[in-house]
Amino acid sequence: VECKHYPSTMTKIRHEFGFDEPHPRHGRVPIDECSDYAHMILRDVVLPVQFSFFERSSSSSSSSSLQPSVNDMEWKHSLCALAVDSQTSKSFQYQDMIAVYRLAQQRLSAAKKNATVDDERMDALLQMMYECVSALEHEWDGHDGRHPPPLPAVICHMDLQPQNLTFWHDRHGNINVHVSKHCSVASVVDFEEAAYADPRFEVLLICRKVLANLEQAEGLWKSYSSSVKLRTTWDVGP
Repeated sequence: VECKHYPSTMTKIRHEFGFDEPHPRHGRVPIDECSDYAHMILRDVVLPVQFSFFERSSSSSSSSSLQPSVNDMEWKHSLCALAVDSQTSKSFQYQDMIAVYRLAQQRLSAAKKNATVDDERMDALLQMMYECVSALEHEWDGHDGRHPPPLPAVICHMDLQPQNLTFWHDRHGNINVHVSKHCSVASVVDFEEAAYADPRFEVLLICRKVLANLEQAEGLWKSYSSSVKLRTTWDVGP
């Protein structure tokens, strides 16, 4: 039967990652349910989609071979149906994200210099942004041995929240009482933010948009990492 629990119970203000964050439009999954929700999304949406792309990639662990194989016509047609040109599309990768963040930081800093009113809070936020982007650049450069390993690009939805999905609930027990283990994703809609990108982007955005604290995020990442390694032997990185 159709399940409307998650879309109907979202909260407009949620304490997440140390702050009370307002979400006036759709809301967020409540803190006590968001971990179960995120693992359901991982199980029903993220891993099936990503494994379908991974299966078309080489099973070799060498970085040069971790590229989608698009030699057979069936796979080319599948990519075309998803509006992906397998010959010309460049996937959005980790270093591209860093470049976007750095450009945003530089533009905000330039705008701040031209501002007529001094704002100490903006100065603090810009400094924090600078340090965060620098940390990402440091990681990407591999100075601490934590360079993210390459993975094949996949289709990422980028916004797997309840308003963009439908759900079904099996008939175990009282169907009027929601039990997370009996709930599954029925369909996914609204692909306006979708991208052909590094598969880890999908999981990182679930951590930020769905989960509410570092413990939950680390738990989801651990589940994702172990699932990918079990299926492919690939390392998704720290």
